Amino acid sequence: MLAGDHGDMPRGPIPPYRAVADALRERIDGGEWLPGEALPSVAELAQAYSVSTSTAGRAIRVLADEGKVTTVKGWGTFVAS
Repeated sequence: MLAGDHGDMPRGPIPPYRAVADALRERIDGGEWLPGEALPSVAELAQAYSVSTSTAGRAIRVLADEGKVTTVKGWGTFVAS
């Protein structure tokens, strides 16, 4: 084992934005939203997951960075093809 490598040891609680991103990713991967379909708005996601709009927005940015979704300013967030 390398110095500083803790194997499978937990690293503490998952940040809220990551938990929301994980939940949305599961729903996308599970086919709940198909390519090209719009996700709920950031405000709707924030309410649904009981987080702030900034947290919901950060979760969307994580998925955008992964290529799972595309955000079009003024139009919304869509599942990537």
